Formats: sequence, structure tokens, C-alpha cells
Amino acid sequence: MKIIVLIFSLTLTAMACRAVDYHLIQSQVQDEVPMHGPVDKATVYVLLCPDQRVYVFRAFDSHQMEEIVKYFPKGSVLHYDGMGVGGFPPPQAQMQALTDFCKSKGIVLEISPTD
Repeated sequence: MKIIVLIFSLTLTAMACRAVDYHLIQSQVQDEVPMHGPVDKATVYVLLCPDQRVYVFRAFDSHQMEEIVKYFPKGSVLHYDGMGVGGFPPPQAQMQALTDFCKSKGIVLEISPTD
């Protein structure tokens, strides 16, 4: 019985250690703003992984983004940091779609308040 409890405890500890924080940051390609006009055309979403990998996306809730996020360990937290004043947030439907996708994979999407 003690062995079963020990194995269960070690399994829970290992699962808790695997969950990590990721950051999805809304930003702009600065040299595109003058060329393409409105700021929303230069908006990109930068996914920062704890192992120093960086992914950049033009679309907020894209298939390519989901292909990376689906491999995050269950219990992980994806922090979305918007641009704040002057930024264009993604449409609510896209925010909800990413929230639902993360939830289906056991990942928490935390949306940071913007100014």
C-alpha cells in the first residue's frame, strides 16, 4: 500500500513540475507601420517559450499557433499580454476560440488587462 501511495505521489509531483508558463505577446513590426498604413496591419503575436524558443504569428487564433500550443504540458498557463493603449485587440470570437482550444488541452489562458 505504501508503494502505491509513493508512486501516486511521485506521479503528481512529476506532473506538477512539467506545467510551465508561456507568454503570448501582441506587438508590431515597426518598419511596416509606415509602409502599410494602419497599425493593425503590422500587428504580430509573439509566443515565448520557457526554453527560449520564439514563434511569431500574424493571426491570433491560427492553426499554426494551435499546432504548437497543443504540445504544452497539461496544467500549463499561456499568458496573453495585449498591446494596451493604441493597440487593436483580437476579435472577441478569436479570443474565445483560443480560450476554448486551450481549455480542451488542459491549458489555462490568462488574459492580462491592458491600459
